Amino acid sequence: MRFADDVVQLYLQHFNENEFDSFELFVQSILEQMDHNDLLEVFQRCDKEELNRILTNYLSEDIEDKIKNSTTVEDRDERTTCKKVQ
Repeated sequence: MRFADDVVQLYLQHFNENEFDSFELFVQSILEQMDHNDLLEVFQRCDKEELNRILTNYLSEDIEDKIKNSTTVEDRDERTTCKKVQ
């Protein structure tokens, strides 16, 4: 994906390749500067395989977060119910 390649090159111009702690913040700052149309242009330049990979990564992470949060809420509710019964 050309956009990803461009972001990596820009990152390496400013940071050492061993400094990946700040990479997520760097990417977020780039995305915040882009408007809706800019983001759509990035996706329009992607082929189907790239779009599939992007959506797979997004959905996997999002669903994993939802499952973790759901389990946490259910566990909390269950503990509360158990305390009331005792």
